[in-house]
Amino acid sequence: MPSIADTDGALFERLRPRLKAISCRIVGSEAEAEDIVQDCFLKWRVAEQSALATPAAWLTTVVQHQSIDRLRRRARDAAAAHAAMELTSDVAAETPEEGLLRRAELGEALERLLACLSPSERLAVVLHDVFECEHAEIAARLGIKTVSARQHLARARRRLREDDVPPGEKLCRELLRRFQAAINGLDVPAMMLLLGDEQPVSVLASRRLQACANDASYALALAA
Repeated sequence: MPSIADTDGALFERLRPRLKAISCRIVGSEAEAEDIVQDCFLKWRVAEQSALATPAAWLTTVVQHQSIDRLRRRARDAAAAHAAMELTSDVAAETPEEGLLRRAELGEALERLLACLSPSERLAVVLHDVFECEHAEIAARLGIKTVSARQHLARARRRLREDDVPPGEKLCRELLRRFQAAINGLDVPAMMLLLGDEQPVSVLASRRLQACANDASYALALAA
């Protein structure tokens, strides 16, 4: 196929209805599909059009990828809103007993993270499963390659499934308070500071000096 320079946008306009239909089938919204196709048009204008053997196929691929990304963002936004509503509801309705149980469960979860995983592994699993960070973002925050971030996450999940934490090891209240605050506030820097050290907040000494709220057991949901 000869090289094409769509300087007046005529080619794109001929393909626009088809691109919009493709996007609409993916995102289920005509308004969103129109936005996605317009974003695609902007990418098309700055693309090296003469190097494209099949412009229609390139445009279709771009629209499909952007539509899928829109679905993912929508899902993340919905999950974040749902989590925020749950947190607000829990704070308003939580009884003293429920508060004790929550702190105990968080304590069990944190104990497993500290006992079973390296700093990079525990950060990989928490950033991915709790804060919903993409692998590339985790890699950037840890200063590693994306493939290494995936490996850290896979090892973390495997070790959390397989490893046992010795009984009787409890963490200090301050450590648990910081852990819960970072989760509730979706505070990634605070969580990285907390979990990034080999022994955050003198964990071993704190375990011997100050017990957690109670001993309720907790199966770590992060490794599900």
